[in-house]
Amino acid sequence: MTKRQKIKEYNAMLQKYCDKKSFVKFYRTVCGEEENLSGFILGLSKNFLFLQLGYDFMLDGFAIIRINDFDSIRHSSFERTQRKIFKSEGLLDNGFGFDKPLPLTSWADIFRTLKKYDYHAIVENIHKDYLDFWIGEIKSVTDKSVSIHNYNPDGVLYDKPTKIKFDTISIIKFGDMYSTTFRKYLKTK
Repeated sequence: MTKRQKIKEYNAMLQKYCDKKSFVKFYRTVCGEEENLSGFILGLSKNFLFLQLGYDFMLDGFAIIRINDFDSIRHSSFERTQRKIFKSEGLLDNGFGFDKPLPLTSWADIFRTLKKYDYHAIVENIHKDYLDFWIGEIKSVTDKSVSIHNYNPDGVLYDKPTKIKFDTISIIKFGDMYSTTFRKYLKTK
């Protein structure tokens, strides 16, 4: 089988999981560390996967990763059991999905749209050999970077926004309980 055929089959499998609202687990290696994400695939493009994250039988925000930035995907009896519980709890009827258009074309388009919708973002980017973490309001977007007005664990805003280049971004998350709640309590120095 050629590489092109494998990619086509893999993309068809991802689309099937999306169409069937399958609960899946993604495994990723970031800076030598294993990281995983569990949730539902809401959309995919040739460059990105759009996920609704699920933890402990609760839907908790969304994530966007580059389609080539995960090592493997699991959809075993464990994930199927979790999906049944999500369904039985009514979570696939209430609170499931994203009801606004979100272009999965480029980081710039994604961030511009999230800024328009007034989401705070959690951005993980690879800086040298370690993973950096930024959380806050999306202040500006260019074709090559985004500026996030970061805040610390005490809810204190940094003096100025942090510029993050798109080619260093590993994942973005938004719409989660942490960032949507904490943003109401932010303060300046």
